[in-house]
Amino acid sequence: MASRDQTSTPFLMATACAGLFTYGVVASFLGATLPELSARASFDLTRAGTLFSFLYIPQVPMVFLAGPLIDRFGKKLVMAAGFLCSAAALIGMAYSPSYALLGAMLFILGLGSCSAMAAANTLIPDLYPDNPSSGLNFGGIFFSVGAVFFPGLVTLMARHVGLVPTLWSIALLVGLVAVVALVQTFPPASMAGGFDWDQAMSLVINPAVIILACVLFFYTALEVSTQGFIRTFLEKDLAASPNSSGLILMTFWIMMMVGRLIASQLVKRIRGPQLVLGSSLGAIVGLVLLALAPNVAMAAAGCVICGLSYAAVFPTTAGTASTYFPRIFGTVFGMLMAFALLSGALVPPAIGYVAQRQSVRTGIWCLVGVAVLLLVTQLIFNTYERRKLLPPAAGPS
Repeated sequence: MASRDQTSTPFLMATACAGLFTYGVVASFLGATLPELSARASFDLTRAGTLFSFLYIPQVPMVFLAGPLIDRFGKKLVMAAGFLCSAAALIGMAYSPSYALLGAMLFILGLGSCSAMAAANTLIPDLYPDNPSSGLNFGGIFFSVGAVFFPGLVTLMARHVGLVPTLWSIALLVGLVAVVALVQTFPPASMAGGFDWDQAMSLVINPAVIILACVLFFYTALEVSTQGFIRTFLEKDLAASPNSSGLILMTFWIMMMVGRLIASQLVKRIRGPQLVLGSSLGAIVGLVLLALAPNVAMAAAGCVICGLSYAAVFPTTAGTASTYFPRIFGTVFGMLMAFALLSGALVPPAIGYVAQRQSVRTGIWCLVGVAVLLLVTQLIFNTYERRKLLPPAAGPS
């Protein structure tokens, strides 16, 4: 798949990691700049919450559409166009005088950043075809760094230098990644000669794709809901201080990064589906410990186990899919991500409803049930794979 004049693998991997880091920044900066945006455009908390919908809702159809574009035109074009579009939207946000225009810019940002993220993720298996899960786990660390640690810097910048310079700084970062992508030579598009619509349509009813999509549906529900309700659970049910709950949430994210670093090495020794199965078991253990926790210390231990266990699921599942569907992986990835994003939009509100009507601890027990569904779904995939119902896979993933 590599061409003779292709940019060296380390440089392309650095570009993919920079793309994932940048997507992490774009995905998390809104909360850090919300007070300044609200003060300028004069909107209340209800409308502030709706801004997140403007950013995330367009990502569901866009990631689905980005897959065929990646397979037909290549990762370079989609990544560069997505990030250039994102940079333009960020600059537009810097000068948006009204809530409506701000929402429109966020909608464009969601479209652009999501397609660029898909290109970055699908580039990595091209670079490491023998073990894509290892590369994807390593790349996932950079997304976490951007999403977890960069918002603090954004908050400081917004307070001290103002909103416009802050948004311009993020736009320049995003635009720089696009320029770097443009000057490199990426692997050729897998379907440069013409997109195979018949094969793409067959994926909709392919059992392996459906099962892997369900794996990511349940996993995303766990990750988004856990990080979303950890602080509320600790403070309301266990009387933790805001500082303690914030530290434990940060520990959860750090464990996710550590877990992905470990997983990038583990998948060189054990097969990806087996690692995801073990991760699913670990998620159940961590969530049960969290749900039973009588004190903050035990809850913190549960969060550590959850972070380590969750870490490998998404990148390893994507790596497994790329192993079995290398020629049309962009399209497959789009389908998987659409399910993942849909889960993030549907399940956390349901958990929040249970937490409001019953207790946050009851909501955590619901997550235990979701983790069991994740385990069962992964078992189904492993059984399906063992019966050799999938095409031959290359490498140990």
